[in-house]
Amino acid sequence: MILILALLTMFQISGVWGIMTAIYQIENVATLVTIGVEVYWDVTATMKCDKIDWGTLRPGDTKTTTVYIKNMKTAPFTASFVTSKWDPPAAVNYISVAWDFGSSLLLPGRIRETHFTLTVAPNIVGITAFAFLMNVTASG
Repeated sequence: MILILALLTMFQISGVWGIMTAIYQIENVATLVTIGVEVYWDVTATMKCDKIDWGTLRPGDTKTTTVYIKNMKTAPFTASFVTSKWDPPAAVNYISVAWDFGSSLLLPGRIRETHFTLTVAPNIVGITAFAFLMNVTASG
């Protein structure tokens, strides 16, 4: 993932004002870790999802990606989601991830469309690269 921060600096050359732009890229690795559940890119559950590429982001951006959660257990479950192991740890102060799986049970063998939404704070500073885990756990 690339996050572009544009810093605008005014400068004067021969009486003409211009804008100098410095672009900073922030690389991202979001790895999915699952317990009792599988995550796929497609509704037919043939393309497993183990990482999410959020694309190019700017401060204040929100991006949503669609995945499909499959119940691989023999009993219905609900699932929980948390992020962990942010590197650097300060990235969690500027970047958040949420999902909309809901609280209703997912029956064995069934697949549910789910959305992960990543939000970058408009005031992000000091982050040149980051990585984190996205943990999805079945329970029940």
